[in-house]
Amino acid sequence: MKNLFNTLLATAAMVSVVTVANATDSKPAAHGFYLGASAGVANTNVKSKVQAGGTFYNLNTSNGNLVATTDSAESRLVNTDAGKAAGIFGLMAGYNFQKGSTVFGGEIYGGFDSSTVKVYDDKGSGSSVEGGLWTSTVKRKSFFGFAPRIGFMLTPSTQLYARLGIEYGKWTAAVNPNTTSLVLANNVTNVNAASGNANAGAAAIAASSLATTASKKKLSFAPGVGMEVYMGKMFVRGEYAYLMGPKITLVQNTNGYSYNMYNGSTATHTFKTSQHRVQLAVGFKF
Repeated sequence: MKNLFNTLLATAAMVSVVTVANATDSKPAAHGFYLGASAGVANTNVKSKVQAGGTFYNLNTSNGNLVATTDSAESRLVNTDAGKAAGIFGLMAGYNFQKGSTVFGGEIYGGFDSSTVKVYDDKGSGSSVEGGLWTSTVKRKSFFGFAPRIGFMLTPSTQLYARLGIEYGKWTAAVNPNTTSLVLANNVTNVNAASGNANAGAAAIAASSLATTASKKKLSFAPGVGMEVYMGKMFVRGEYAYLMGPKITLVQNTNGYSYNMYNGSTATHTFKTSQHRVQLAVGFKF
């Protein structure tokens, strides 16, 4: 009985200390420095345009020879729109200043993006004269940014906020040609730009068989909205953001394709990127 009495006294004393400490801590729920980690899903969208250019060829039906031309009617323009959802993971650190129900803050963040969008895939279209051309992809591996924020406390422990992020990342676009179609081009009507022969030369095929890549490092806007719920020093967050990504352009050598498979000595690829993402985060406030 004595031990039980002493235990009850000790418990009461601890509860009293915690209660007094909480009563004297007048710091608002969102105020102060914080650290956290996030995970979510990013849906990356890529709008692509492919424009044929360079030297075009027409077949002279009277003598069977190919004739070089700049006739715009021979130019091919293809538009595609593709998207892919993938995981996104990050870390964050920031500071909030709370005055009444209004919260001003700033946050730095960074992370890893597993998104890879296959924008166009024609490599498996067969091995005839109408065979596949290439596969094009766009991806991003990492990013970091800064986001000023303004929020409003819906309750003493719940904040609704808006952010205007400025985000930096490296986006890479790649085009991989269908080498089966290029080898086939040596056996169909084509032209070697250097000699005017009816078949594509080995040098033309080799040049067009190489993968073409281009990268873009750019600051992009990433506005968003979110909600945070504070539980003492801890908080949880749900956030949506929209990234206005960069435009990437690359020029592919297509001289090794047969003229009736892809007419033109170049293909200019333009990729316009954007991203919707939803993330959950857990943080600790100091």
